[in-house]
Amino acid sequence: MNNDKKQLLIISGPQGSGNHIFARTFSMHPEVTGWEELKEKYWVKHCRESFAEYWWYPQLMTPEIFNNSQYHVASVSFPYVYDGYIIKPKILEVANLVKGWGIDVKIAVITRDETINKMQQHRIRKKITVDEAKEYVINELIPSEFPVHFLSLETFFSYKTNYLKYLEKILDFPIGHNDPDILKFIDESPNFKYITPIDHYWLDEECVEGVDFNTIYTRDKND
Repeated sequence: MNNDKKQLLIISGPQGSGNHIFARTFSMHPEVTGWEELKEKYWVKHCRESFAEYWWYPQLMTPEIFNNSQYHVASVSFPYVYDGYIIKPKILEVANLVKGWGIDVKIAVITRDETINKMQQHRIRKKITVDEAKEYVINELIPSEFPVHFLSLETFFSYKTNYLKYLEKILDFPIGHNDPDILKFIDESPNFKYITPIDHYWLDEECVEGVDFNTIYTRDKND
């Protein structure tokens, strides 16, 4: 990595967008302090994440939290559940406090197919908050002084460790893509259960008319 200063990577996204998946993934590198309990489990309540109370009470944080390593990752969904309450996390308040201690802060926003994300929220909580989360990202996080990057759940499941190597370069943050357990819970796409094939779409005939899909041709540059 190119930065000798301590770093905090804050991961956030709408509830159900892949917060646990990315929190676990970014916590797997040996130089990163993250969500330790999640390394061996597919899912843990967000109230047990190490920063859980700080998203509600940033004033409880102290600089000593960052003493044990150079790289730190913290994750929170928007909103999240803590102590029985649905809470809008104070992400920028935490970021500004940490920056004041001389620590570099960057933010990574998780994205998932919006239709599926809303279906998941309605299934689990019967309340859709995707739009509310998007508004916070657009109106608060992006205009802030902190660098904001985007993580794609679909791209991760498609390209796996190749995507993680890409993210490591873009984020300038260590990711354990060589860890044999990095893809422990990355198998069938979490979108699969929400997809139902359709028999026909109005554009189908125009897309296939006159095309032989059984043969793929290549051209030499001199042709």
